[in-house]
Amino acid sequence: MTPILYDMPVSNNGARCRIIVYKKGLSLDSDILIKPPSDLGGLKSEQYLALNPQGKMPLLVTEHGNIPESDTIARYLLDRFSAKSPSFLPSTLEARMKSDLLCRLHDMYITTIQGCMYKAEPPFGRFSSRAAALAELREQIGYLQEHIDEEGPYLTGKELSLADATIFPTVIFIEHMLPKFLDGETWDAEVVLGKKLLRWYHWIKEIKEGLAVWEANERWKSILHAGLRDQDAPTIFDRIIQRQIPSEIVMEDEHVLVFKDIHPQAPVHLLIIPKRRDGLTQLRYATADHQELLGKMFLTAARIAKEQNLRGYRLVINDGSEAQQSVFHLHMHLLAGRQMRWPPG
Repeated sequence: MTPILYDMPVSNNGARCRIIVYKKGLSLDSDILIKPPSDLGGLKSEQYLALNPQGKMPLLVTEHGNIPESDTIARYLLDRFSAKSPSFLPSTLEARMKSDLLCRLHDMYITTIQGCMYKAEPPFGRFSSRAAALAELREQIGYLQEHIDEEGPYLTGKELSLADATIFPTVIFIEHMLPKFLDGETWDAEVVLGKKLLRWYHWIKEIKEGLAVWEANERWKSILHAGLRDQDAPTIFDRIIQRQIPSEIVMEDEHVLVFKDIHPQAPVHLLIIPKRRDGLTQLRYATADHQELLGKMFLTAARIAKEQNLRGYRLVINDGSEAQQSVFHLHMHLLAGRQMRWPPG
């Protein structure tokens, strides 16, 4: 049978498979067919799920079975059509090792979190914070540099490899999307990507056409740090965080600051605030992007209660002026040391 590759141009993982098809000059009639998942009703349709229960693309349907993972699909195509050049297999053992390593680093540490650049909400792999995932993404790009051949022109040296087909589409994603999340930092492709990743940037343009559609549809308009930014005025809390105003700090870590309220309403009255507001002027603006931060605030309160051996305490978040919110930077009051009344007024 003629293999069928279910994929779309905007899929950077599937693009490695399409690059192999195009570079080998395979016939799109007799060698392989490329179809969108919509031909079967979409990724979540019963017909598609019967072929790939994961409901993801790319998917290669062959007489040897259904192959759901892009790296495996790519290697299957290289094997099946090994008689057609290029082989994507460098002639030296060292170059082949580098290619396999780069593919593995890409699939394990970049593909798993790249959704932070285009998904509406977390999780992004192991990260529930978009900012943390974006930082990790940039760090992982740096790790790739360590294994790229110094001379080139390809990633592993003078010969084309599977690593080139694997990583280049993702670099296009990064070059197009990552500048949206720089939060005031000027985009410098050479700094972020490095010279060695830029030198073969002319390779493929198909993905950019798909990304242009996303752009026209305002894909990033509602995504935190890209189209959605914290543009509200700084508050007194920002000055406290920056140590421009003195405060009696009780606890601090990378994400949360805890300090004593200057107008205490109980023997123990602490304010727990996020050090980066990220649009949380009020709790009502919380999204799934904020769930990790909100969890850290509550865990911080629990930690303080345990360390100070508080017999009972109350956590209060005032949302809006009618609730007596006076500083529009999300904050949690921890009150303890006296008998609380109910209902609160």
